Amino acid sequence: MSDATVEPLAVPGDGKPVRAPWTTVKSVAVAASVFTLAGTLIVHPGSVSHLVYYFCLWVGFAWLLHREDAGAFAFAFLVNSAFIAAFYLVQTSVYPESFGTTSPLGAQTDDSYFFSMVADSIPGDLEVRDSYFLYDHPFSTFIRRITVLSIDHPMDVIFFQSGIAAMLVTFSRRFMSLLSPDPRLARAVYVLALVCPFLMMNGGVIFIRDTFTAALFVYSLCCLASRRWVLALAALLLQVFVRPGTALIILPAYAIIFAPELWAFVWRHRRWVAAGLLVVTVSLVRFLQVTPDLVEAAIDWMGGTTEGGGLGFLGREVFEGLLANPGSNKVLLAIQEMPFLAKFVLNGVYLFLYPTLSVKEAFAGPNFDLRGVTLNLLVPIYAFWLNAWFIAGVLTRKRVTSRQVLVVVATVVSFLLIGTYSLQTRHKTTLYPLYYFVVAIGLVSPTPRARRIGYLCSAALLILQLATMSR
Repeated sequence: MSDATVEPLAVPGDGKPVRAPWTTVKSVAVAASVFTLAGTLIVHPGSVSHLVYYFCLWVGFAWLLHREDAGAFAFAFLVNSAFIAAFYLVQTSVYPESFGTTSPLGAQTDDSYFFSMVADSIPGDLEVRDSYFLYDHPFSTFIRRITVLSIDHPMDVIFFQSGIAAMLVTFSRRFMSLLSPDPRLARAVYVLALVCPFLMMNGGVIFIRDTFTAALFVYSLCCLASRRWVLALAALLLQVFVRPGTALIILPAYAIIFAPELWAFVWRHRRWVAAGLLVVTVSLVRFLQVTPDLVEAAIDWMGGTTEGGGLGFLGREVFEGLLANPGSNKVLLAIQEMPFLAKFVLNGVYLFLYPTLSVKEAFAGPNFDLRGVTLNLLVPIYAFWLNAWFIAGVLTRKRVTSRQVLVVVATVVSFLLIGTYSLQTRHKTTLYPLYYFVVAIGLVSPTPRARRIGYLCSAALLILQLATMSR
């Protein structure tokens, strides 16, 4: 290897490593590291040790179990950490009392709540939920158990999210490389996921669990495709532990993507499978009859009853949250009044299009709010290109990857299921590895006709949003 090139972003298994100029990769990594260190010293100098700890922990995981991906993993960690430092610098400047978390004066989410449950001590001015010390959550519990350092500031724990982001980015690329010999597709997935503003605002730079479920999802897909059964099972179990409701909803995606293997197994062992299904069905019916209280408790654990705003038989109806801001949610509220089949389709479409363009919501707070501006302004504009490429990828008939049709079907079905049985729009984060799989096809290898249709459809959607916004 010459001094001019290096292979930290090499795509394994395709026979043609992706070479990136060493000066470019090194410069970006060094610049990201310097910026992260400077930002951390400005916001909370004590968090530097936590940055180093989580870097060693996560890169150690990649080096031990996936050594061929360790370089790309470390690079993604450093870049995401720089995004975290930028977000915390803005938040602490605009909302000093937030200590870098999202503020109730802006587009607030659950990060201060999760921090309060993982922290050893909490800054006195930080706004948290009442009686937070009475609660616990698997996400916070997991992080607390693997962190040996004391956590006293939101920045002490936020760099754990860089490891999550690195896992999501690296194994999204790995999944593409396992299914396609074209290194351009894997590189496109890696870059798109690395700089995705929607992922950043839903776990990349904010201490919430949505990107964790997405990372575990794509990691389990890679391990299944590589026949690393133990790691796949561990990722699936951790996904159930962190967010059981979403893990249940996306199970059909596994069955669709690995349908050939599943069907071959079922056919080879069809008698045993038929007998097993009969026993499971009879047992389940009997279980539902004799333990209604236990079933209700299990539903509450997965996400709540319909009355409590959780997982119900015909969908997760979070009406209290929607009714709190009926002006912004009038379209979604109207969909919930429709017959189930119409609601099933339109909820999926709404989830796909979320977030929609809204200058009013972007600047609704008394001060500049980076999350609000990103989700309501930057993401919808950026989605013009992403959705065009996604539509082109769906419509492209030439097969540039194996399981291409299966991944497209799994993505569409998952949007429909999450849209109906979750109805929490940020839960679409889990699907972004599959979304970018299709987007990369539409970006790199679309047919001319598919590309034209993609841009026309995306332009029509953007014009529709502009017309709605102007009313």
